[in-house]
Amino acid sequence: MSWSDVGQWLKNNAGKGAALVGSLVSGNIPGAVAAGVALVSSATGTDDPEQALAELQSNPDTLLKLKQLAVENEKDIRRHMEAMHLAELQDRQAEHHEQQETIRAGDRATDEYVRRTRPKMARQSWWATIAYVIGFEAAHAFGLTQAGASMDLAMILLAPAAAYIGFRTWDKWGKARFAGVANG
Repeated sequence: MSWSDVGQWLKNNAGKGAALVGSLVSGNIPGAVAAGVALVSSATGTDDPEQALAELQSNPDTLLKLKQLAVENEKDIRRHMEAMHLAELQDRQAEHHEQQETIRAGDRATDEYVRRTRPKMARQSWWATIAYVIGFEAAHAFGLTQAGASMDLAMILLAPAAAYIGFRTWDKWGKARFAGVANG
């Protein structure tokens, strides 16, 4: 038995106030889990998840105490959850920014080979996808194969081109959107 099991039980059975604590305990953010475990431990008087769950299931007063603790700490709990969510979003944004910087660095490279490699790979991916789809669909139409092109394989072949074009498009849309806001 783990604290995650206790959190799931709270989310499913404990009602509004304690369900928030259940979300904390069963989450994947260490700080939030620790805060939720501290609340449950305070209400049940034990640090053992199995004993805590047994106490919550058997003693309505313990569940009531947990709900009271949750209400008293709700603002802090929500602020903590928002901070964790914001940190996750900032991490994703930083990851995307680094990816964009890597792409731009390749575009600014003085070495022709470096500057032309990614666009060349994207074009090769595009042409390979077209050749694959047309070739296998034609083979299927003429009865040479039992099935045409596989969508999964076509997407795998297209992925480098889609990534190259997609990142470029997102970057251009972002610049255009912010340029419009800045200019008027």
